[in-house]
Amino acid sequence: MKTKTYSLELSDEAEVDFDKSYEFYSEDSIKVADTFFKQINLGFENIKQNPKSFPIAHNDVRKYVVKKFPFVIYYRIVHAVIQVIAIFHTSRNPEIWNERT
Repeated sequence: MKTKTYSLELSDEAEVDFDKSYEFYSEDSIKVADTFFKQINLGFENIKQNPKSFPIAHNDVRKYVVKKFPFVIYYRIVHAVIQVIAIFHTSRNPEIWNERT
């Protein structure tokens, strides 16, 4: 059985989410910032391997809970492309990422 190969694209907003969060962590500790970076990338790999296994958060948007950090990766699947719309701290108002859909 052949498994479908997915590509992953970050929206401009998701890139800004990541950059700001990485900068925040790096101000305190490069080690923590690097761990954050690795956990986000691990999340991307997990999503690419089986994108439909993570729960739907709203309409067609799914969510992946990042391990070790209070972040969620919100994404949608469009054909063979995983579109990441937000890398979002869980304490933020969810209406912000919801507006991106």
